[in-house]
Amino acid sequence: MSTNDRLGHWLSPCEQEAAIEMLADNDLLKFDNLHSLPLKSGGTTDIYVNLRLMRSHPRALQALAFLYSNPLRRIRQIDRIVEVPEAVSPLAGVISSLTGIPIVTVREEAKPGRVVKGTIIGDLKAGERVAIIDDVITDGASKIAAIETVRQAGAELIALVVLVDRQQGWRDKIGHLLEEAQCMVWSAMTLHDIRKHAIENKLMRRCDPAAEEGNPIILALDGKDWDEILPFLDKIRTSGCILKVNDLMLAEGLDWILPNLSVYGRVMIDLKGHDIPATVANACKRMAHRPPWAVTVHASGGFQMMNAVVNQLRDAGTKVLAVTLLTSLGKDDCQEIYNRLPMDQVISLAKLAHSAGVDGFVCSPEEVGMLSSMPWDRKMLFVTPGVRSPGVSTDDQKRVATPEEARKAGATHLVMGRQILSAADPVAEVTRLLRDEISAGRF
Repeated sequence: MSTNDRLGHWLSPCEQEAAIEMLADNDLLKFDNLHSLPLKSGGTTDIYVNLRLMRSHPRALQALAFLYSNPLRRIRQIDRIVEVPEAVSPLAGVISSLTGIPIVTVREEAKPGRVVKGTIIGDLKAGERVAIIDDVITDGASKIAAIETVRQAGAELIALVVLVDRQQGWRDKIGHLLEEAQCMVWSAMTLHDIRKHAIENKLMRRCDPAAEEGNPIILALDGKDWDEILPFLDKIRTSGCILKVNDLMLAEGLDWILPNLSVYGRVMIDLKGHDIPATVANACKRMAHRPPWAVTVHASGGFQMMNAVVNQLRDAGTKVLAVTLLTSLGKDDCQEIYNRLPMDQVISLAKLAHSAGVDGFVCSPEEVGMLSSMPWDRKMLFVTPGVRSPGVSTDDQKRVATPEEARKAGATHLVMGRQILSAADPVAEVTRLLRDEISAGRF
């Protein structure tokens, strides 16, 4: 996602890849799959951009200055560039030479023992159109002094130009200041872009295969935007959770969400396909460029529809999961819609789905025990929504169970969402669930 929806990034995808390789080759980019690289603002990260070291790499400095000069030329009539020390300080003079735009340095605090004790080095005049440059933007705190200095000088702040947007809260902290100034944040790339490149090119691992193999949690990413879930995905990546999307897929588009979400884990496209066979099969054909771990269809769509999807995805390795009966439907709902008890309807649909060649079923904790005990002629997956720890609200689910109960009943995978997403520490909650509840219910 762009930090500026109208302009996009100031590097194209191909240019981003070249820039990432250049940064890595010159030791300006660090990767750590254990997520232990320290940040100045506190906390840790798996990717650290350190432009300060370009002082030792003059060719990289020259290349970066050339890159930065491009967006500054593209912004109409910039009279002054404000640099935020210390990361981009070596770049400032080279950028000024390339663009012909004078540079001003704004410090957060004046240095002691100097003749000039102000926080500004250079001239900043009222009415000038100004762009601030820096290496990265995280929560935006380090940019406040520069923004306020420009405002107090009576200059017009046009843009904040950065190499990397870490997408970690700057909209909340300084978004109002930028909105008041009608200033855009324009980045060359996001931290996600770097992570995607690193994982696809094996500079980092997405996750330990053993962690993915041993984690039966399917994490429902429902009702949230990409920018909201990205900091969460960054942390949860190495836990091995499967990532389930439906409305996010609709918001971002299948062609975009599959390759981008796959950076953080196996993806379950909760399509819940239910249409004529050709229509649902064509929708699944769209996934061929980056096959997901699984896709869902409604068993009530019939044998031909499910079989068409199975045939479409057979060579992709994608699992087809048949939804039997929604967990939001209770006994009265089932009688009203199907004129059957829930268990009877689930068994009937499961048999139909099995004959169509699906890989597993999506069913509530109340039916998983019966389905898992039936004599299927091949190994089946049993995916169970409506799973909550003891005492956690069931929200709109009517047929629910605890993780331990669902696993003991025969569930191979557990769909969980709000309990993990709303936890103070989602990673710790996943660890606790795997250790204390899910492992206790293994069969």
